[in-house]
Amino acid sequence: MNQDSIDWLYGLSAPMVALNKDNGASYTSAYFIPEQDFVDLNKSWGINSRETLLNCVFDMVDDGHATLLSRYYSIYCRSSEADWRNYCQEQDDYQKVLMKFVEQTFCVCGIGGIRSWDYARMAYILRNGTTNKYITEDEALWILTKIASRSQYFYKSWHNYFAAWSVGFQFWESINNKEDFEALRCELTRASQTRTMKILINDKDSPCNRLPWYIDIEELDKPESLKEYDWS
Repeated sequence: MNQDSIDWLYGLSAPMVALNKDNGASYTSAYFIPEQDFVDLNKSWGINSRETLLNCVFDMVDDGHATLLSRYYSIYCRSSEADWRNYCQEQDDYQKVLMKFVEQTFCVCGIGGIRSWDYARMAYILRNGTTNKYITEDEALWILTKIASRSQYFYKSWHNYFAAWSVGFQFWESINNKEDFEALRCELTRASQTRTMKILINDKDSPCNRLPWYIDIEELDKPESLKEYDWS
């Protein structure tokens, strides 16, 4: 695999790099923070082994936070204005707040919804897992090629991918507020991660300023060490 393709794959974690730029995070190294020899993933993620890391990644790529909204993004995309309005009226108050959020953010997320929020975080986990020697670089790259194919299917550009990540971050910050609907509505309408987005757009090393979104990613053979996992 050529270097541009490898850089592209690691670029899937770019929003997390921008969040951690002051700590030495890299867009292109196999290791998220090259100067670190070990990263504590247990406190925030419950990851302390190869098994827990792979289970987390394989679960979250397709069944992460995005699934809480993906059905609504899909319905909104294919509904007329009247059908969408009628559908919303049939939902409870909590769901109505979420559906208003989907309606307001569809223009930046598109049909992909907030999947990039999950994709970027799992790319981050994979790179840190390589640092911790839970997985090899070859294993991480193979998994990243599968996340890449999903990303290129659902999003049209790096900016689209980054913006959807930002919307996902905003949703995640508010996800536990299920009782005070007015507070939830306010939380979901405020701007989120504007500093991170500025870094992503303006940093000359950011993948959006170095690499095209639609790049041919070489299909890699699944490593023998991952064949016990029924995931692709």
